[in-house]
Amino acid sequence: QGDDGSFYYVMEYLDGPTLESLVRCDGPLAPGRAVYLLRQLCGALAEAHAAGLVHRDVKPNNVIVADLGGQHDVAKLLDFGLVQDRATGAQERLTQAGVVMGTPAYMCPEQAGGTGEADARGDVYSLGALAFFALAGRPPFEGATVGQLIAAHLTQPAPDLRSVRPDVPADLAAVVAKCLAKEPEARYQ
Repeated sequence: QGDDGSFYYVMEYLDGPTLESLVRCDGPLAPGRAVYLLRQLCGALAEAHAAGLVHRDVKPNNVIVADLGGQHDVAKLLDFGLVQDRATGAQERLTQAGVVMGTPAYMCPEQAGGTGEADARGDVYSLGALAFFALAGRPPFEGATVGQLIAAHLTQPAPDLRSVRPDVPADLAAVVAKCLAKEPEARYQ
């Protein structure tokens, strides 16, 4: 609180584009660069999940690719506005079963179905969709309507990343495919 009674807060200045704008402007990322950024995002999600938090809106627009302290390509995961606190159940004030919240192109099937039961494995699915976008220049599913996107996440297998981008190493494509498994138990835990 300031001396005059006004409230303020201090935020870190992040100089860099969103992952969305980076890929839209420069094209799909080289596999090595994508892995470098994705490892950082995995670390951010691991920390959130260890605290009992589920992001529920992991998408390219919520990632800043910043230059910080002389380092390039520092990935920062932002916008925890739809976070679900699994430890305290605090999400009950924000969301409820039967209500679909998030970004349809990147949401996990359990979130797309409106069950409200997405856990950390839902963030893993969304991270897989984000990885697909970073490497292919488009999300795994595209549709003219929100309903088509939701139906695709619920019923269609994700396309093989190498069918869209053949130069992606097979092991990296397999990691993305595992993240995009329809059943949470089949994803990385």
